[in-house]
Amino acid sequence: MTMMLKAYRSIALGAVSLIAIAALAGCSRGADTAQPNVEVNKENAEMRTEVPLTRAIALGKAGEVVNVDFELPPPGPNASSALILGFRTESVDSESGIALTEKVLRGGLAAKVRLLRVEEGAVEMVPLTRVTPDLSEWVAVSADGSVPGVTVATPDSTLLEAAGLTSSTLYQMEFKFAVALNIKPGHYRLTVELTSEQPELQTEKAELLVAYSKRGK
Repeated sequence: MTMMLKAYRSIALGAVSLIAIAALAGCSRGADTAQPNVEVNKENAEMRTEVPLTRAIALGKAGEVVNVDFELPPPGPNASSALILGFRTESVDSESGIALTEKVLRGGLAAKVRLLRVEEGAVEMVPLTRVTPDLSEWVAVSADGSVPGVTVATPDSTLLEAAGLTSSTLYQMEFKFAVALNIKPGHYRLTVELTSEQPELQTEKAELLVAYSKRGK
């Protein structure tokens, strides 16, 4: 967790750090594409109800952008038990992807995020955590689900590849509003409400991302 926070601090220092992180991400993507994987199919992706899952969302306007039920299986061998609740952006190349990443991180993108565990005869609010704006520590998300913005996320790419949710032709960058730690398999409902207008993100392509975090080495 400490290593993750150090990475997030470097992101906050500015565009130079973003370029460095993008370069590392590019190396990682290159290594991934050397192995067989299933290319993303948007129609199939929209029909998935099991984690990992994606859904097209709009980041530019305030209001509810996510209201989805899903099944959570156990994490894979390369995943931690932390569930990322966030989104990913898509760009045609690394240069535009880096610019978009900087725009997203500096834009605030405040939201209200709520995750419910739904069982027969019972609905339970799942506690969430987030990184503080100064990237110094992890804190509990308040009862109303308010988060002040997003930070970069590192999902387990092997699960995304196996589900056919990766692309070798697009530059994808992942972000998180919050994380559910030590979450149990089961049926869940997620809602995300953006609380402010973001006109600079109106035309950007983005997708909800619910996925297990990559296990640390």
